[in-house]
Amino acid sequence: MSPTSLFSKSRSIHVYTDFDSTVTLRDTGDMILAHEMGQQELVRIDRLPETDPHNFSLRKTEDLKWDHVRLSIKEAVDILIGPGPHATEEQITAYEQTEKRKPFDSEERSYRVEIDPGFEAFYRFCKVRDIAITIVSINIQPFVEEMLDRFLGVGHGIEVRANGLTFQENGSWKVLWRDSSPFGVEKGRALREARANDLQDPTDCILWCGDGSSDFPAALESDIILARQGTSLEKLCKANQIEHTVFTTFRTVQDMVEEWLATNSTEQ
Repeated sequence: MSPTSLFSKSRSIHVYTDFDSTVTLRDTGDMILAHEMGQQELVRIDRLPETDPHNFSLRKTEDLKWDHVRLSIKEAVDILIGPGPHATEEQITAYEQTEKRKPFDSEERSYRVEIDPGFEAFYRFCKVRDIAITIVSINIQPFVEEMLDRFLGVGHGIEVRANGLTFQENGSWKVLWRDSSPFGVEKGRALREARANDLQDPTDCILWCGDGSSDFPAALESDIILARQGTSLEKLCKANQIEHTVFTTFRTVQDMVEEWLATNSTEQ
């Protein structure tokens, strides 16, 4: 996605961001998996590459986890978000009349996921300026897309680059991995491809937002790095003396983009 810039200079800025625990405040994959199999079983499976490395690779473990999910995309997002802030009255009524799926664990806990409080304003800031936002995630593309539709409204225009999905005969989820890396999306490679294919000008700026260790390779391919406070990405940037900015909400990300625009672009 390379929209035409509103600015007279050819150089522009492109925003690439992780989704889970970056755009959202919790990991949506972990939440739906815990809802469907229970937290104890999820932890047990996650540890299999350590406890039984001869039989379980990271990829095989991921396949095993997602095999526990037997929901439609809509049902999964209903559990995590509900109808969403942009739902119509008809959609809200339909949601309220739908029988709610009970979580695997009997104890009371919340599986609800919230969006970063500054993200929607940042998205609208970018939209009016034709600044592309692209999500690069190890999650599942149609799952992420449905959540964005609920959070922002249908037709938001944010591109998602993540793993695919198909449904097996028993209704379980089968991930269609985007590449051969353990989690299906090697983000450093994804950013190199983005720099080669997305930019209108080779001097365009790439800004990356993330939180986890899987975001570090993408950060290394970026010009501006924003790391969520207190996360693995922040620690890795510090340990490797890589310049970065810490953020707690996307208001800080918007400030960085505004600063870049003020020094690199002139409105037509």
